[in-house]
Amino acid sequence: MLFRSTGGGTDLLARTLGQKVGELLGQPFVIENRLGAGGNIGVEMVARAKPDGYTLLVSPGTIATNVAVYRKLPYDLLKDLQVVTLVGQTGVVLVVHPSVKAQNLGEFIEMAKASPETLNYGSAGLGSPQQLHAEFFNQLVGIKTNHIPYKGQSQAMQDLVGGQLNYMFSPLQNALPYIQQGRIRPLAVASTKRYDNLPQVPALSELGYKGVELANWFAVYAPAGTPADVIKKLNAAFVKVGRSAEMREKFAKLGFEPFFTSPEEGTDFMRSELARWARVAAYAGIKAE
Repeated sequence: MLFRSTGGGTDLLARTLGQKVGELLGQPFVIENRLGAGGNIGVEMVARAKPDGYTLLVSPGTIATNVAVYRKLPYDLLKDLQVVTLVGQTGVVLVVHPSVKAQNLGEFIEMAKASPETLNYGSAGLGSPQQLHAEFFNQLVGIKTNHIPYKGQSQAMQDLVGGQLNYMFSPLQNALPYIQQGRIRPLAVASTKRYDNLPQVPALSELGYKGVELANWFAVYAPAGTPADVIKKLNAAFVKVGRSAEMREKFAKLGFEPFFTSPEEGTDFMRSELARWARVAAYAGIKAE
C-alpha cells in the first residue's frame, strides 16, 4: 500500500512511481489518498502501520513544515518514520499579478518597503510551504506583507490570476501555464540557477541572494522499525525506476527535478529542512492548530 499525504502533484507522482516500482518488485502498489489536517492524517496512518515494507508514504515537504508550525502532532517524524529515498523537487517562482507595477525583483522590494503591509500574498493555507517560502523571503530582504491563507494551492492561484492577490511564491508547475498565457508575471525563481522552463527569469542567486533555494520536494517513507534489508531493497527499486530514461522523460515534462538518494542522504536533507523552517516559523510567529 502506498499512501500519499496532501500536496499538489503528489498523487500523480505516487501513481507514476508506484506502478513501475510495483512491477519491478512483483508486488503491485495500491495508491490510497489520506488527506486532511495538512497531510497529518496520512502521515500518522503510515507511522502507526506494521513496519514490514508493505505500507509506505509519499509526501511533499509539507511533512517538514508541519513540524515547524503545528503545536502538537500525533506522531514524531524522526522517531516514527524513516526515509526510503528523497525523490526530487519542483521549482518555486515568485509571480505577481500584472497590475503590480514592479517589473523586476528590485522594484518589487522597493515597493514593499515603501508601503509596508499593503501587498497581499496567498498560500495553500496557514503554515503551508508557500507561506513559509514567502516569510523566508520577507525576512531575507526586510519587508512586511500580508498573508491570505486558502484551502489549497489552486484556490490561491485563481485569486492571484483574478487580481485579488498581488503576488505568490508558487510551485513552478502551478504557475507555468498562467505565465505562458501572460496572466501572471514572474519576477524571479527561488533557486541558485535559472529554470529550463523559464530561461528569461533570473534566479535569486544571480540577483545577490546567494544560497537561497526554495523547492517543493518529495520523499518516500516507511514506518520506523522496518528491517534494514527491506529498506535497502525498496530504496534500490525506487532508485532504479527513478533514474531510468523513461522516468526521467516523464519527470522533465512535469517540471520535476529527480534526486533518488540513499536513505541516509534523504534523512540528512530532511533534518536540515526541519531546522530551517523551525527558525522561519518561530521568527514569523506562524502556528497552526
